[in-house]
Amino acid sequence: MSRSVWFVVEHEEGKIHRGVAELAAAARGVEAEAVAVVCCEPGSDLPEQAAAQADRVIALEADSLAAYSPDAWAQALVSQATQDAPAAILLPHAPLGRDLAPMLAARLRSGMLSDCIALEWDGGLVGTRSVYRRKLVARERVAGDAPAIATCQRGAFAPAAAGDAAPVDRVAATIDPDGIRSRTLGLEHADRGEADITAAKVVVAGGRGLGDAEKFGLVQDLADALGGVMGASRPVVDQGWVPHNRQIGSSGITVRPKLYFALGISGAVQHVVGMRESDVIVAINKDARAPIFEFAHYGIADDLFQVVPAILEALKA
Repeated sequence: MSRSVWFVVEHEEGKIHRGVAELAAAARGVEAEAVAVVCCEPGSDLPEQAAAQADRVIALEADSLAAYSPDAWAQALVSQATQDAPAAILLPHAPLGRDLAPMLAARLRSGMLSDCIALEWDGGLVGTRSVYRRKLVARERVAGDAPAIATCQRGAFAPAAAGDAAPVDRVAATIDPDGIRSRTLGLEHADRGEADITAAKVVVAGGRGLGDAEKFGLVQDLADALGGVMGASRPVVDQGWVPHNRQIGSSGITVRPKLYFALGISGAVQHVVGMRESDVIVAINKDARAPIFEFAHYGIADDLFQVVPAILEALKA
């Protein structure tokens, strides 16, 4: 291919993040050579872990790159990018990407797109992203010859299937220790307590049509019966019925499960952009004119308080 797109491999405690496969898919989606770039210590097996997701792997090695350090990683990436001139560099729209991407853009004197839900190539890197407090969706292009920088929303890109192990090019990175202003001393993990909704194969989401917070027990019951996770639309999160980490949509998170239930959700565009890529969408809403039915594979225009208990009984049987 005539151009290459790098994706920065996020890793922690010797393992690459599952979101790496999504970045690989985003890179291949712009019809480019997908190059995994791994910042790591010499001799690490992290490059080999990423090799199945990439067409090629560049391992930037130095002792100071073992754990994430914004200054050290930026030095290594900018130096190699200046030499190789990739068409674009992709990062996750997560703490790592939100921290590192602006540094890369500033040092490479490049444009940057953040929180992209789709990417394409049209005279440059074009990203689709939400704007104006996520009320609108815009397509924006990075101009200029410098590598375009973009962060990709987790869950917006279907993970790339693993392939044959790509070749690994190990490069000894030169890092100026005086340029490192912070170091990782250790990691402490908070108790998640709940399943990761972005990784769930079944999501059952409830909307304002449920009426009040107590009714969400029915949503949780169906999620449990299907071995899934509960989600919600923004209005119920704003009401305080459900925690924000369950909010699906343009101002929340993007999911793409195999099965998505929308219970009492009208189907506003802000919600739909967060779940429309689900394999199978089932909508239950008493309003037959609700917009959600335009996106559902299966729709039931009826009282969800009659339909869902019947589904639960059938599942128990």
